[in-house]
Amino acid sequence: MQKAFAEIDLKALSHNLKIARQKTGNKNILAVVKANAYGHGAVEISKHLVKQGVSYLGTAFKSEAIELRESGINTSILVFFDRENIDEYFKYNLTPLVFDLSTARKLSKEAVRRKRRIAIHIKIDTGMGRLGFTIDKALTEIPKIACLKNIELEGLMSHFSDADLEDKGFMALQLKRFLSLKKEFQQKKFGFKYHHIANSAAVLSMKDAHLNMVRPGIMLYGYGLSKGDNLRPVLSLKSGILLLKKVPVGTPISYGRTFITKRKSIIATIPVGYADGYSRRISNNGEVIINGKKAPVVGRVCMDTIMADVTDIPGVNMDSGVILIGSQGRVKITAQDIAERAGTIPYEVLTSIGQRVTRVYK
Repeated sequence: MQKAFAEIDLKALSHNLKIARQKTGNKNILAVVKANAYGHGAVEISKHLVKQGVSYLGTAFKSEAIELRESGINTSILVFFDRENIDEYFKYNLTPLVFDLSTARKLSKEAVRRKRRIAIHIKIDTGMGRLGFTIDKALTEIPKIACLKNIELEGLMSHFSDADLEDKGFMALQLKRFLSLKKEFQQKKFGFKYHHIANSAAVLSMKDAHLNMVRPGIMLYGYGLSKGDNLRPVLSLKSGILLLKKVPVGTPISYGRTFITKRKSIIATIPVGYADGYSRRISNNGEVIINGKKAPVVGRVCMDTIMADVTDIPGVNMDSGVILIGSQGRVKITAQDIAERAGTIPYEVLTSIGQRVTRVYK
């Protein structure tokens, strides 16, 4: 028995970073490594990206950033969504993303108490409707932040809501709003070092949005807008066979008897399930690769196992490897393929891969 493991191809990661640099003319890179680097393992991924010379790392919460600090990573880290425990920003030398005046005041007060300055990035809501100062509020509130003691306005940023769509109309409107505000602040002599709005989709499809910093996320891990992006998936999900069983016609497979064999069949039980991030939504709808051929997933996905019908696969045995995401020869299954069958997106497929799945780096 071989439990599921994720194989992480660091050469593919380097290749995807190179694509980001080529697309943007070597602008500053803020590499997004939140959510355990989209399921790839934040510490090892971040260490590799730092060796490749990225300017900044991005995490969702301070706990993620602290893990990186405690692993020896000293590169600047921007924390996107955390207003709690202000003192930790100072203790671990982290950069907060500020989207309200009260947090800025708390940061200023703590900076004064510690007799040091703290760099911040400010979030503008140009149409995402999530976090950030609206344009009107930004014009009145950010000058107040600029006057706070021991605060350095290092970055001004926003986020596209639909950069992955073919219709770039609203994306262009968001960029126009951001650039207008950027110009307004430059006239008022607010010295933001970085201006950034481009996520992966914008890196790949909208040169005008690159400004002087970009924030690639999913593209670093091999998923973009089309095959023409020339990205390489970084993660492969693999396992082994727990049991091969010959069963007669009419045998029910897994919970609810949602699959019943229509012929004499060979069923492989594979030790990976929804507790590992292999979605229950692809019950009777997924495929795995064994011996260079695809085998259908049959019956409901269980917490710890799935079953595959390997009747038509020559030479299958207990030592045959199983590929759930990845390729063997010309046969491949991507996170995009699984996402389409599960009615979701590759982000969810990758970030759902659980902690009990060992990451192996090559």
